[in-house]
Amino acid sequence: MSIKIFKTKDKRNKTSTTVIGGSAMVVGNIVSDSFVVIDGGIEGDLFAPEALINGLVNGNIRVTSQVEVAKNSRITGDLIYKTVLIHEGARIFGKLHHQDDQLLENK
Repeated sequence: MSIKIFKTKDKRNKTSTTVIGGSAMVVGNIVSDSFVVIDGGIEGDLFAPEALINGLVNGNIRVTSQVEVAKNSRITGDLIYKTVLIHEGARIFGKLHHQDDQLLENK
């Protein structure tokens, strides 16, 4: 399944992408300085500048730029973002926290 993120950027041009495939489950936190795609699942927190969530996340997600939550996703935890796109059918069991540029620079 190919999902375009925010129509303003083509993620295929990113120099580095971290992908958790559909058959993978990661136990532990993921910290990345690149675009992250979650098609499988993680039991832990995710920290990245940008992310596409199309699987399961049991933990908090913090993105410093933008995140897309696809219709097949299920997030149990808080989502901290600058820009978010949530597709119909996505399930988020937690709080949404918007961060502006000043708050992101101070943390």
